[in-house]
Amino acid sequence: MSEVWPNDIRKKDSSFNEAIRPFKCLIMTPFDKQFDQVCDLIKEVVEETAKSFPQFGETLPKIERIDWVASSGVIQNEIWRKINESDLVFCNITGFNPNVMFELGVCAAWKSIEKVIIIKDGFFKQEIAFNISPIRHIEYEMTTNGVRSFAEKINALTITALISFPDSEGHVKELQLPLQLDFSKAQDGEAIYTPPYAHRRIVDDKLEFGSALVFSHSWATIGKKRIRNFSLEFDAEFCNIINKEEAYIGVGLRSQHYYANYGHILYLKGNGRIIITEPNQTPPLFYSDNTLRKATPIDITKNHHFKIVFNEKILSVEIDNYQTEFEITRMQKVFGEGYIRFQSYGCWMALRSIKLE
Repeated sequence: MSEVWPNDIRKKDSSFNEAIRPFKCLIMTPFDKQFDQVCDLIKEVVEETAKSFPQFGETLPKIERIDWVASSGVIQNEIWRKINESDLVFCNITGFNPNVMFELGVCAAWKSIEKVIIIKDGFFKQEIAFNISPIRHIEYEMTTNGVRSFAEKINALTITALISFPDSEGHVKELQLPLQLDFSKAQDGEAIYTPPYAHRRIVDDKLEFGSALVFSHSWATIGKKRIRNFSLEFDAEFCNIINKEEAYIGVGLRSQHYYANYGHILYLKGNGRIIITEPNQTPPLFYSDNTLRKATPIDITKNHHFKIVFNEKILSVEIDNYQTEFEITRMQKVFGEGYIRFQSYGCWMALRSIKLE
């Protein structure tokens, strides 16, 4: 029985420990050709949306349809494994197919709500089951206007899943606050999460991390805890510098993703410039890089002290002997809770100590 019961399969599944893997999307639908067109549309839109996220390079998302899996003679344990490892699931409840409804129940137990998209043919008028009626679902119509509207909704929901994808990989020790870390005992910080392919080691009483040439691997979060208001102090250094003029070290605040338009990023460049990247609503970038301090001679081989306070009233910033403050009400766009994400470019970043309250 343990080969078909979902939870037993999940306990054996090691897919979440994969070092590098593509974004995985699963389509759960009844075994019927009438659903081919809607499945093909979902596949097409998810692939096109992923192309706007360069982190995937030439690797397109892996998109599977559950009846493709089952029709190949694969037994239940493979279906549960694929649900377990999926980053986004579309569940077509048209007709309330028993298999699909069981699979939806498994998704409800294992997945956060933003990773499961319930869809239904708009021409199917049967009353929705009581337990799922409060949950948002999308109706589609495979007409000219209906296809366009459905594609736009798929695109928006896929973007949400793609934004959270880098932070959904791997595991890290649960974060307890307040937090105080130093690396003088040559011990790695279990509360710090770095992505796959990032360089990471303890050397000379510092936690050194990054990927000097690949921005998408050059960050580290304090745990996997989304934080809104905080006081943060840390000491950091440049190391393995590729280009002094372009290299920077810094931190993303209330970060939703390592992209510039998904958080406020404060950073110090190798030439001494201090910049804050601020999200906004202005296309095409939806952010602006604002210089706080012009190029100023600094000792790039020495430690630099950062102190930041972010709350409902102000964003206060100190880097070495530079200070400034922003009123939240005057900022163009401010996110709610998010990650504290150390980021670097053109170099590695070396953390000496961290204090977070």
